[in-house]
Amino acid sequence: MEENILIVEDEFIVANDLRIMLQKAGYKVCGIAPSVAKAIDLIKSKSPDWILLDIFLQGTKTGIDLAGQLSEMGIPFIYISANTNQAILEAAKATEPYGFLVKPFREKDLLVMLDIALYRHEQSRKFNQPKEASLPEQIEQIAARTDSRDEKLKQAATALQSIIPFDCLSITRNEGATEGEHVYLVKNTLNIFQVLSLGSLLDLTGITQRDYRSWKSSATDTRNQFYNNFEFRRLKMDSLWLKALSDHYKYQSALYYDAKPADGYVYKLTFFSAGSESYNKLQMDLLQKNEAAINQLITGILLKKDAEIKQERTFRTSSAPLTVPAAHQSFNGIIGESPLLKAVFNKITIVAPDETSVLIMGESGTGKERIAQTIHKSSPRKGKPLVTVNCAALPINLIESELFGHEKGAFTGATEKRTGKFEQADGGTIFLDEIGELPLEAQVKLLRVLQEKEIERLGGNYIKKVNVRIIAATNRNLEKEVAEGRFRLDLYYRLNVFPIELPSLRQRKEDIPLLANYFLGRFIKKSNKNVKGISDEAMQTLMDYDWPGNIRELEHLIERSLLMATDDIIAYIDIPRATPAGALQGQEGYRVRTMEEMEREHILEILKLCKGKIYGEGGAAEMLNIPSTTLNSKIKKLGIKYEYVK
Repeated sequence: MEENILIVEDEFIVANDLRIMLQKAGYKVCGIAPSVAKAIDLIKSKSPDWILLDIFLQGTKTGIDLAGQLSEMGIPFIYISANTNQAILEAAKATEPYGFLVKPFREKDLLVMLDIALYRHEQSRKFNQPKEASLPEQIEQIAARTDSRDEKLKQAATALQSIIPFDCLSITRNEGATEGEHVYLVKNTLNIFQVLSLGSLLDLTGITQRDYRSWKSSATDTRNQFYNNFEFRRLKMDSLWLKALSDHYKYQSALYYDAKPADGYVYKLTFFSAGSESYNKLQMDLLQKNEAAINQLITGILLKKDAEIKQERTFRTSSAPLTVPAAHQSFNGIIGESPLLKAVFNKITIVAPDETSVLIMGESGTGKERIAQTIHKSSPRKGKPLVTVNCAALPINLIESELFGHEKGAFTGATEKRTGKFEQADGGTIFLDEIGELPLEAQVKLLRVLQEKEIERLGGNYIKKVNVRIIAATNRNLEKEVAEGRFRLDLYYRLNVFPIELPSLRQRKEDIPLLANYFLGRFIKKSNKNVKGISDEAMQTLMDYDWPGNIRELEHLIERSLLMATDDIIAYIDIPRATPAGALQGQEGYRVRTMEEMEREHILEILKLCKGKIYGEGGAAEMLNIPSTTLNSKIKKLGIKYEYVK
């Protein structure tokens, strides 16, 4: 079928080049529109199948404005824009396009992106996927939960990032605000939001209440405005408080938005970002379109006191010890009953029987590999191999050889022919873990495999067809990687045909008791400990923690707590104490530990518990659930000496 395409582009030369390329490739171009108004007229008269849509057009309305109407009309579209910074990509992503083409582009780029978009659209219609919950729906669901107010605020901040990027959000009532109506949501060094009071931030930045009040009184001119780079630096010159806050956290841009919920007051939302060009009119428009969600955040979450929230716990009171229930198999061995996890189960059920590429996104420790295994086991390919490739661990000079194989003599040291991972997975599934770590040159070759379903061994002179299903996973924000030039946009859209986003453990805390008891029961079977359960107080400690390491961290903590237990019940859990963002930098004598320092400390602690034993049953490698060779490499790399273990 010949696709009928409308070009919405205000630069005539670009639009004409697009028309020539499309017609040469066999597409029909039904018109060119320089503005949203003209585009709507052409849509009514020409009924296009697809639209190529520039973001910045003639007139007051942008391509983002038109995109919302296209979604309602069911017309698929691809963005064409010279802008790919994080702010633009976030705004564009919220409108759910089928592709994003970056100017300037080659004819091949256009045709590849169209091919990807047509494929994604076909898959979308086949699955008939329900749309993700809108931002107002997400905020309403968060407001209805039984979590504490601060916990809900953190969840709402995470949801808000679907339409606007920020590292800090300040919410305050313009007049007469009490402490409970004035909060700061600040990302810490682990990218987790913390709820800080104004007093805490003033202490961290060394600003007095008087200085703050002088800034606040002059801030009325900033309503519904955004400031980037130089403009933001000029804004800081008029405010000691703003300068101290932004210097402390390295913020370089800000957006101010006034909300007017039903209580009659005006609330100022101030978004801060470490990016120098994070904000533009598109984010302001998106905030205005999501006014209902912002108002619900204020009235349904911010203004609700914890005493008004009915607390319902899924674990027993401390009047009796907990017993370890039988393992709760929610979905092929994945533990949990929360709505967010059930939504993931539903997506797995939909996509597993198909051949579609899947992109699994989520923080480290959320179980991405387990999800990939479940998809494979539930698919028609379950009798064929599932080959896992850790892209972060591939030697940069051997990536092509590892993925596609090589012939004997292809390079120095290639003494025999090697079968690559794609050939090994032929007929089955290949799981590309940490795909965001793959270098750009390898991304080009991977895109070709996805497009052509064929590989060429290094040093070979023939093409081999492969029948492989792709499942990729990442803990990186791929949109941000694209914006910063580290990940190919066309590859991102090709992989992102069917995305599955795994919730962090702090987003589904109702599953913590199930998981904790499951892990405890499993570890009890492997140990000689006579432990019957976890006390109410210890479980409450688990519920109150933010879990930056997610399920993996919970698993290790339960195992450690069982080893340390001296009674038949775990009454106390020594949990890492969360430190507010920037607090360590702001206190004399303290600093933020690096990931290597934290890993070294954790390995040392386990080695001490195991009395220096690395191999075998009860050894540190078994407890850390890693091969002993890997543990030895880490011990050597981190400079851990045996005398430290004593």
